Amino acid sequence: MIFTPNFKRNWTFTTAVFLLILLNIIILLTLDLKLSRLARLVSVAAFFVFYISTGKLKNRWVSIALAFFLGQEIFFQFYENPWGFKGYMILGSLAYTMIIVECLPKFNFRSISPRLISVAILLILANVYTLNVIIDMLSLSFRDNFEIFLFYVYSAFIMVLGFIAVVYNNKYNSTRSMRYTFIAFCFIFSDIASLFAYYFGFEFLYIFSRLFFLIGIGLFVSYGLNSEIAREEIYEYDMINKKS
Repeated sequence: MIFTPNFKRNWTFTTAVFLLILLNIIILLTLDLKLSRLARLVSVAAFFVFYISTGKLKNRWVSIALAFFLGQEIFFQFYENPWGFKGYMILGSLAYTMIIVECLPKFNFRSISPRLISVAILLILANVYTLNVIIDMLSLSFRDNFEIFLFYVYSAFIMVLGFIAVVYNNKYNSTRSMRYTFIAFCFIFSDIASLFAYYFGFEFLYIFSRLFFLIGIGLFVSYGLNSEIAREEIYEYDMINKKS
């Protein structure tokens, strides 16, 4: 089970995540965009309240990231307004920054293999080219240069998040690193699907955007609360170092 290591003990949380996903998809299919956004806001608020109300030791970076995600959802209700778009992009970038910062202490960039760096550079260049093409196609959708700048910044954090996740999992190859990678790519796929749904009219992708987003948030909450896999990762990595 990707949400929890012990399904019998944590079935309530796992069931709640799937029910939220089902409810959001039903609202997406039957109601308008405004109510769909409100459902997403309520879902994120529910995750945030659950996370801060639990008695377990909390990961501060996860707490801050969830707060930024909640703020982003508030601005998302007014996405068509200039301040709504800017607030959405700024708080989304800050949320991704916290997820990245949470992972940085786990590895040393000097230990990254040249092959992985080469692949990362190629992927970044490809993404930058694709981003420029998208910006040109969406030029009429932006109201000023600051919005274009924020779009670039937000996209850059998505790229960095994906790279960090791959490097983290490549080094540790643990349950926790795999979960972090799932989280990162759920958010990445959600943003890509949302982009094509909103700006290019592929409305069926809203379903995939919401699905990936809620799975990502659910995994993120579990990641922040699950100290067992954190200890397991440290133990496994120490054992590997002793053998090498």
